[in-house]
Amino acid sequence: MGKLLASIALLLASTTMASAESFTFTSTATTANQVGGPVAGGKPVGASFSTGESTTIFASGKKATSKLQCANWSAQPGQLFTSLGFCTADDGTSKYTVAFSCQAMDEKNTVADCWGRLTGVSGAYQGKAGTASWHGTQNADGKSGAASGQGAWN
Repeated sequence: MGKLLASIALLLASTTMASAESFTFTSTATTANQVGGPVAGGKPVGASFSTGESTTIFASGKKATSKLQCANWSAQPGQLFTSLGFCTADDGTSKYTVAFSCQAMDEKNTVADCWGRLTGVSGAYQGKAGTASWHGTQNADGKSGAASGQGAWN
């Protein structure tokens, strides 16, 4: 019985691994608008809206370039993550969304590590879900930045 359960677990694991589609990506973004200011409790809060582009390379070698529209806002003081956000992505034939959380790596919030949940909306991503993680840096101009990371569609 134990061998049968182990075999079933191995079969399920290999099926899951075979269906996962891993990828790496790089992206750039430019801030279109931002708002912010002080609130009770001392720490300022803010939100920004950006547009950008992401280039994804899948494990199969397939490459996709997506246009991005994103919103990012301050998390409540005292939380593990310093900001939260949401993006829509469109590669011309397929669309997906990313809901994410970031943790600033410096006091000025110019470097951050982020983790997100991918949700397929249409085309090749329809009905799929996945995860991604990335490291982002803000450029010296304070209005643009870049990120690189990896993830998988399940």
